[in-house]
Amino acid sequence: MRLSYIFLLFGSLLFSGAALAQEQQWNEEGEIEDAEVVIEKDREIELPRANRNFERVPPLPVQKPQIKVNYRFMELSPVIPDVSPEVRILKIKEPALPELFGNYAKAGFGNYITPYLELFVNNGRSKDYNYGLHLNHLSSRTGPVDGANSGNSNTDLLLNGSYFSKTHTFSAEAGYTRERYHYYGYAPGLDFDRDSIKQTFNIGHVQLGLQKSVAETPFTYDMQFSYDRIGDRFGANESQIGLKLNTSVYFNENFGFRLESSSYFMQWQNATALEQGEAISRNLIKVKPHILYQTIVNGRGLDAQAGFNIAYENDTIENGSRLHFYPYLRADYHFSEDFDLYARIEGDMNKTSWLDFTRENPFTASFVGLAHTNKTLGLSAGARGRLSSILGFHVGFNADNYKNMYFFVNSARDSTKFDIFYDTGNTFMFNLFGELNVNAGQNFRSALRADFFSYTPETLVEAWHKPTFKLALMADYNLYQKILLNAELVVLSGIKGYNAASDFEKDLDPVVDLSFKADYLFSSRFSAFLQLKNILGQNYERYLNYPSRGIMVMLGATYSF
Repeated sequence: MRLSYIFLLFGSLLFSGAALAQEQQWNEEGEIEDAEVVIEKDREIELPRANRNFERVPPLPVQKPQIKVNYRFMELSPVIPDVSPEVRILKIKEPALPELFGNYAKAGFGNYITPYLELFVNNGRSKDYNYGLHLNHLSSRTGPVDGANSGNSNTDLLLNGSYFSKTHTFSAEAGYTRERYHYYGYAPGLDFDRDSIKQTFNIGHVQLGLQKSVAETPFTYDMQFSYDRIGDRFGANESQIGLKLNTSVYFNENFGFRLESSSYFMQWQNATALEQGEAISRNLIKVKPHILYQTIVNGRGLDAQAGFNIAYENDTIENGSRLHFYPYLRADYHFSEDFDLYARIEGDMNKTSWLDFTRENPFTASFVGLAHTNKTLGLSAGARGRLSSILGFHVGFNADNYKNMYFFVNSARDSTKFDIFYDTGNTFMFNLFGELNVNAGQNFRSALRADFFSYTPETLVEAWHKPTFKLALMADYNLYQKILLNAELVVLSGIKGYNAASDFEKDLDPVVDLSFKADYLFSSRFSAFLQLKNILGQNYERYLNYPSRGIMVMLGATYSF
């Protein structure tokens, strides 16, 4: 600070001298006089010590206004008018349904003088009902033995209809079938009048049904009534009334109860019964109550059924009780949606009739004995699933014990016709099978199944006309939605035939039947087809003394309208 004061004093003196000098210059003219300036650097300037005041200035008094504020709340209920915006909803136009052709006609002609005609007539789209007509005719004037002596024909007419209500489905159908065959299994070289060996079947069929179609209800049922009648050229006839009732009740998602019942009332008249003026009554009543249990979640879990089967019959063969009890157990375990294992233990009374026998073997005689087949006990197990997205499989076995199992044998009275031989003892049948199927979308699908059979009859020497091996192969291929190809192969082997008239038995050659069909689609309404049957041309015998036709070729066309 001292140094600062010195500089300040020095500056003041300089300024004062300059001012005096200038004043003298302005007032007087002449030279600047000499002067002497004395600077004392040791001089000290002392200032008194300032006193600081640390007391706060008191604030001025403020007067608070005495204002009384009154609040009033008002409840407002504004009335807002409804807003009705006029918004136009843009709708996507539904695509037009593809044109549906409910009517279909197919006609062709082949060797052996074989005309073919098939007609389907159906109503259009409807959510309330449907109805239709089916007419089919296929005949061959000549056959493998003596031309027209082995010809045959088949004509079918079927009418059907259904009505769909909100809760039920009503269905009805009526049909008529006429079949003509010839008993051409006679010894070569014999001369027969064709009319004397001709057989004609006339079959009528009526069926009515009622089904509850509401899926959400815990109680469902399905009822069916049917009437069938068959008569042949020699006066034999059989009529059959069938009644079926299946009902289910589900208590919750795991437990339920199901009752399956069927009744058949048959009247059978053959040549012997006609001479005596009597008809044979054959009745069969079956009831199968069982409990349902399942724990399937996301394709995994157990599906089981347990109960029993009761059957009552009064048959033409009396070798046991009229009333039969069987166990019924079934279990399916689903490891995933693509794989499951199953097992069955059950018995049943399998219905047989003359109508059933003639469908299996049209050369059955008109005076055969009739008896139901009693499956006293059966065991089966298997596995099924998918190996990939297109490949599936099914393997398993059946081990069954039968009583009154039937076998076809050339009749001792007329070897061109077949009698029914029954094993009144126990017949054990074992079946081992395997199946593969390929489904590659709409372009290709195929299925292959092989079955191995073993029969051990008790009262018969062999299981006559039963194959020990069966192979079935089917394949379909759709080429560019233009050409449809289909091939089928059937192989049967191990068949033994027996002629009771000559006490002659024979190992029949294997049945190998290869068929092929090709359709060419000119448009969605018109196509042409080529069909080949028994391409290998083997005159195989499915039944003793009855060779089949060789290769059969047919050309034809189809039209939808």
